[in-house]
Parts: sequence; structure tokens; C-alpha cells
Amino acid sequence: MLFGRNEDDPTPGLEWDRDGPWLDNAGRSDRTTVDHDGETYVCRHTTSADGDRSIAYGTPGKDEQSRGFLFREGALKWTIPLEHPTLGLVADDGTVLILEGGAADRLDGTVRVFDADGKSRFVREFDANVSDVDLSEDGRVAVVRTKPPDETTYLIDVTAGTVRLTHTSEWASPRHARLYSSDEGWIVYLSQALEKKPLYAIDLDGDLVWEGRSYRQMKPLSARLKSRLS
Repeated sequence: MLFGRNEDDPTPGLEWDRDGPWLDNAGRSDRTTVDHDGETYVCRHTTSADGDRSIAYGTPGKDEQSRGFLFREGALKWTIPLEHPTLGLVADDGTVLILEGGAADRLDGTVRVFDADGKSRFVREFDANVSDVDLSEDGRVAVVRTKPPDETTYLIDVTAGTVRLTHTSEWASPRHARLYSSDEGWIVYLSQALEKKPLYAIDLDGDLVWEGRSYRQMKPLSARLKSRLS
């Protein structure tokens, strides 16, 4: 049968039976407090994959200035003022990604990336709310997924401090993006929900490298015919 393929190919870089569902890996931060300059900051706290570094971000009180703090082996390495941080990630090399939420009544958001010494490597403001971000464990690649009306996946080359490419889908509207390392390099998995299997995956050149059955079923008939006959 033309459309008889129901089983998904293995997910490169992602052992689904072991790592899924994504919801098990969604809790990327916990709560902590940080004492700094006579103030106690109530923070969210995230640790690098190797456990060596951690980033904390929060405020000392309502309507007061937020800050981010990078620690290595418990010692403070640097701190910087932030505007409404909603998520922070840190790589094994000390690269830090911060998502700032922007104003509540506007479609905007800002992604900031810093190196291990607190030097700015990348800043980008978006004319849309950001639905998800991720940072590779080696600190070399970041991914940003925006909500409508932009609804785009941005791949960031952290080393160069530039957007490597943008990606949109004609028939899928993923909300979540996660970076996984395969034999061929970093892969971006895109999903509608963290408790479900990813829809599809692209490599750092934007090429489709894996697709799930649910994604194939979203395609219009003409696209399914083309993919099955090619």
C-alpha cells in the first residue's frame, strides 16, 4: 500500500524508550535563594549537564531589578542585571542562555547568550512570544521557537554570535524544540507537546532528518505522494 508505513524510523540521537516522554525531562529548574549586595534574591536555578556549573535568576522582591548569577562548583563567577527572566540554561563550558519575557501586554521576548566570563555573545529581540529555547551541552548551538504570528524556529551559532538559519513548517505548528547529539552532529527535535513523541527533526542545515507518523499524517496528499514516490 502506498501509505502503509506506520512504524517510525529510529530517532537519531534520541533513544525514545529511555528518554521519553519529554515531560520527564521538562523540569529544567528548581528554586533557590541567592544573597548578593545586601539583598536576598528568590531565584530559579538550573545546572549544567556535567553538574559543574549552575545559573540562577530572580529578584529580591516585587518590581525590583532582576539579576542572573553564574556559579562554578558553588563559587560565584559573575552576575548581571536582567529584565523579567523566565528561563536560564547553562552549558558544560559555562555558556549561558537567558530568556527574558518582555512586557505582559506585548508580543515580544529577548534571548541573551553569555560566555563563561559573562561577556555577551548574542542578543536577539523577537516580535513574538517565545514558546521554547534550548542550548546544546557544549554551548555551541542554541535554538529558539516562537509563537504566532512569527511561528519560526531559529538556529543560533553561539560561537559566531549569529542566527545560522530560520525554519518554518508549512503544515505543522510545533511548540517545543530540543537539541540532541547524534553521530552526524546536533539535531533539533520539534514537538507539539512534551508528553508526546516529536513530530520531526532537522539538522543544523535545516534539512529534515527524521519524521514521525503524526507528522506524515499532517502533510497534504500531494506532499505525501511526492515523498513516497521519490
